Amino acid sequence: MLPSTRLQPALNPDNLTHANWQQPGHDTLPVLSVQQVRSLEHAAFAQTDSFLLMQAAGLRTALKIADQIAHSEPHNLRCVVLAGPGNNGGDACIVAGELKRQGLEVALYQVTEEKTGSKDRMQAVLWALAHGVQPVEIQDSAQLPDINTNTLVVDGLLGIACNRAPEGLIKSLIRHVNDRVKQINSQTRHKQVRVIALDCPSGVNCDTGDAPGEAIYAHTTFSYLACKHGLLTGQGKTLTGDLWIDDLNCGELLDELLTGPLTETLEQTSNKPVFGKSILALSRVDQLQRLPLRGHEHHKGSFGSIAVLGGQQGMVGACVLSARTALQLGCGRVALSLLGETDAHLPDVQQQGQTLFLDLVFPEIMNKGLESNLEFADIATIGPGLGQSEEALQMLLAVLEHDKGLHMVWDADALNLLANNASLRARFKHYRSKHPTRALVLTPHPLEAARLLQSTTEMVQADRHAAAQAISERFNCTVVLKGPGSLICNGKSIEINITGGPALGTAGSGDVLAGAIAALLGQGLNEFDAAAFGVYLHGLAVEPTHGEQHGLLISHASEIAVRMKNSLNSLLNQLARHHSQLP
Repeated sequence: MLPSTRLQPALNPDNLTHANWQQPGHDTLPVLSVQQVRSLEHAAFAQTDSFLLMQAAGLRTALKIADQIAHSEPHNLRCVVLAGPGNNGGDACIVAGELKRQGLEVALYQVTEEKTGSKDRMQAVLWALAHGVQPVEIQDSAQLPDINTNTLVVDGLLGIACNRAPEGLIKSLIRHVNDRVKQINSQTRHKQVRVIALDCPSGVNCDTGDAPGEAIYAHTTFSYLACKHGLLTGQGKTLTGDLWIDDLNCGELLDELLTGPLTETLEQTSNKPVFGKSILALSRVDQLQRLPLRGHEHHKGSFGSIAVLGGQQGMVGACVLSARTALQLGCGRVALSLLGETDAHLPDVQQQGQTLFLDLVFPEIMNKGLESNLEFADIATIGPGLGQSEEALQMLLAVLEHDKGLHMVWDADALNLLANNASLRARFKHYRSKHPTRALVLTPHPLEAARLLQSTTEMVQADRHAAAQAISERFNCTVVLKGPGSLICNGKSIEINITGGPALGTAGSGDVLAGAIAALLGQGLNEFDAAAFGVYLHGLAVEPTHGEQHGLLISHASEIAVRMKNSLNSLLNQLARHHSQLP
């Protein structure tokens, strides 16, 4: 007889929440490590039978799948359910039994690898048998399942405990699924085979997002109890596909984990930093709280004066992109200092052979010599189009040796010079100790991050959280580690960005982001909030707006900047309406 407890997991799938929400009203999404999820599981097991949780996960997922099939999938759909040796395989057995009960054609394949499995997993097999599903034991590669058109594959091979490359039959099975799905779907515009992963795609490290070997490419992932770090960043974000979270009615326990005694216990027993209180993926409603309201008393001096430094010969456009973005996102004033510039009078148009520049589209952008610009500005964006010449190095040293402490955003070749030059790093460290209260944001992509850490891109991507933490600590700054699921880290807190898409992968996109962060610093946001909100807006710019189905699939950097401005204005209007409704 099952114990009577206050925690009874509901079997209704309607409270599944989409992790990539965009509408106001959703709560911020806490993102947990595997260790924290285990703690949450143990707390739940103290209040209910563990098989009830497995049953709830499987049933709610199966009901959601059946609902999607009823609305969009072909009537002759065949479900191929793959069950591994662990409890993730138990979830798969429950899904198979319920899909069969819903009247679907179901084939259940399991790989036990001579492991007995837990009591719950064995009970899940009995559940499947009781509902008319006979598991097929895969013992060699000759028994791999047929995957043809109009097939739905449910992946329950490996769960959140996976921290190394899959081996043996499971490796072969993952490769077989990926190859067949790619082969079939490449022959038609419509996906004829879809893959749904249970809790996580098999082969993904749920702490880091790394996939060191074969890993399932899922179209949809149902994550149980809470979202895991690795599903939102790096390879994990790509492999996860459309992400849904089901807390299995354990939301109150999760709150206790994040704020109560469970967190204290975790911090005492862990041998590495625990981010229970600090790794978050913020919803739009919380991002809104970061926005500064503008009053009638404000003027251009209230919103920051930005110096954009860089622009070697042939790369002036990078500085212009950054400066234009800063203006479009609300900074008060912006001036360029381009390599080789003098104090000569500005021409009416750009002059051949000179680095003096007049932007005829944005004539508000000024040109100043470096010394004049450092006196003018309170924020500097350093690196767009800079190059790595001796002249570029001297520009950076001049900034760090200037008496006036500026808020700074370092990007692109400024980061490469910092990584490669010991004297520059020494001046950088001295500057930081002299001006500890000034905002400092570094915005590396994975290769630049590897150079800053004297490491490799592969090592950075294998544990993006650790890499972001290490850069933040080494340079005493807030770091934006760019890539799928960009990370924002200041050494104490980490935030995972949930916006974005492939359209961000275009020349000048990073210059736009650097200008955006500088503009937000100029409007009074602290360095962490400016970095996080800038990254959020940057990603939001390529997502669907009203009337669009898919958002931007292909873009150029100038278009991204314009859409960022439009998104910001929309958010500011929402915030103004909210404040007008307050008593």
